[in-house]
Amino acid sequence: MLSETAAAVGAAGVQPFIIVNALRNVAARSLWREWTVAEAPSEEPAADRMTGASPDLRMYLFGPFTVLGPDGEELTPKSRKSRAILAMLAVAPRGSRSRVWLRDKLWSDRGEDQASASLRQALLDIRKSLGPRAAHVLTADKNTVSLDLAAVAVDALELAARERRGEEGSTEHFLEGIDVRDPEFEDWLALERQSWFARLEEAGFEADLAPRPAPSEARREASQAVPRTSPPAAPQPPQSLLRQEDEGGWRVAMMPPVILGGDPAAAVLQADVQRALRRALVEAGDLRLVDMAPVALGDLGAGLAGGGLLARLPEQVHLSVQVRVLADQSYLRVGIVLQNPADNALVWSDEVIVPRRESIGEASFAMPLIVRATEEATLHFLRRHGTEGAEAEGRIAAAVASMFRLARGDLDRSEEILRRHLDRTPTAQGYAWLAFLNTFRVGQRFNPADAPLIEETQHLARRALGLEPNNALVSALVGHIHSYLFGEFDYAAALFEQSLRVNPAQTLAWDLYAMLHAYAGQPKRALAMARWARHLGAFSPHRYYFETTRAITGNFSGDHQTAIDAGQSALAERPDFNSLLRVLVSSNAHLDRPEEARMFLERLLQVEPNFSVASLRDAGYPGLDTEGGRHFLDGLVKAGVRKH
Repeated sequence: MLSETAAAVGAAGVQPFIIVNALRNVAARSLWREWTVAEAPSEEPAADRMTGASPDLRMYLFGPFTVLGPDGEELTPKSRKSRAILAMLAVAPRGSRSRVWLRDKLWSDRGEDQASASLRQALLDIRKSLGPRAAHVLTADKNTVSLDLAAVAVDALELAARERRGEEGSTEHFLEGIDVRDPEFEDWLALERQSWFARLEEAGFEADLAPRPAPSEARREASQAVPRTSPPAAPQPPQSLLRQEDEGGWRVAMMPPVILGGDPAAAVLQADVQRALRRALVEAGDLRLVDMAPVALGDLGAGLAGGGLLARLPEQVHLSVQVRVLADQSYLRVGIVLQNPADNALVWSDEVIVPRRESIGEASFAMPLIVRATEEATLHFLRRHGTEGAEAEGRIAAAVASMFRLARGDLDRSEEILRRHLDRTPTAQGYAWLAFLNTFRVGQRFNPADAPLIEETQHLARRALGLEPNNALVSALVGHIHSYLFGEFDYAAALFEQSLRVNPAQTLAWDLYAMLHAYAGQPKRALAMARWARHLGAFSPHRYYFETTRAITGNFSGDHQTAIDAGQSALAERPDFNSLLRVLVSSNAHLDRPEEARMFLERLLQVEPNFSVASLRDAGYPGLDTEGGRHFLDGLVKAGVRKH
């Protein structure tokens, strides 16, 4: 029987992921490229849509890496690492990577000076191969290297267009034969190959693929997107996912898995799901894992409930979690089971089923299942200890539950819980959540003296990232702070990319990354990410928050019916949330629904009596000077919102 999660996937029109060459990697790469290739760029991708001119270069990423000129002349660099640089730039956000990032991926075993010299030599090799066109296509300054995507036709985008039209396409040989013997590059390549097999075909997953010219040097120097500090290094696995020494944690026993069917693919799939689930549980903040001794693959001696292992659990453990995988000729079935070790009673279980032809041993299609299992584990302990008890103990889960209610009193209560938590056990997540809470106060304009609050927020974020730089949730929360409060989009994007590499099931990272794209002038990509975040968080107690992001990004991208549907859904849970009311005013005005726009405006003015376009700008609301932001403001003015 298909689980509720699997049914939700089918109802959303989302196909499970198809993955190969993923045995070395636990987590799927950030699905950045899925959003940029989800829809066809145009019927004629080889021409610049703004000018109609043919591109300077054609680049092939599937099959042997190849670069051709407009007349078909071979321009492929000879050096393997030069080819790798072009390939990495071609699939990078905005076609740009920092020099530090490129050095780390290709010369990770060398000192900084030697790696810098090698990078300079590789860039010279690229320019030599491209000839006179290099000056127009490749730009590099002391910080970044960029490929002008308006001047390069990449076969990957055309492949995505063909697949969308139902034509045959193969993605089995992404960067075939590119042999760069650096472990960092090999990890990047394996993760990138995974992403090209993700086909999220939900209707409306539209990405604005119009290539944008690289910014001029003057604009780049003046851009607020230049980070104040260097982006973090690529994440390393945590020293330990277990924190058993913390007696205050809510303990969860990770039981040995059950694998039925004797299929190697099932064993690989189980390992990936279990690792991803472990990471998600640890990042929940309050949960502490007790890892029971593993059993050999396919060994069923432990039984479905772990057999005698339950008797060896510490008394403090009140929940066990187990991954179960069944393989037959047609399907792979993945289930997660939560039980009470005291009496073996079932707490929660669910499963997803995927046809064998659509999944080869990788955890990505099970992400919604992993997300829900983590939420159910946290809710189990909240119910067991009671909300008041959890608040008194300074539990992060209690603080987050209160925070997302958004009322002034609830934010105050959440702050009290977090400060109590930090007094008892100063943790990265405690600092990160407290910093994130402050963004609500700034955004909702609950505190008129924002400057000291913003300064404290910056301090808290720095403290959190310093304690746990590889925690996916911490990276996402800090990324939002740098995006929303400081407009440091490049630095924030690096944090979000890091978060999703570490844990692709981190729903909040997808949601907040969607908002960054809206702020940065890429609303259609933002809406695509928001849809995926809502899918992952379909059963979350904070799903209204994900619907709010879908409403905002829908408005910014001009999809006003989506904005209204999502906004009204979220408003049912948060009737006084001003961010929702603003969107509903704007989108109804754009759809020529004056009565509805006026109704929501009246409700908005009850929450914000002095609301105007000028007040929104004065509050520093990001993204208003982008095309999507101006579209949002135009709707407000059309509905009758005062300009001053």
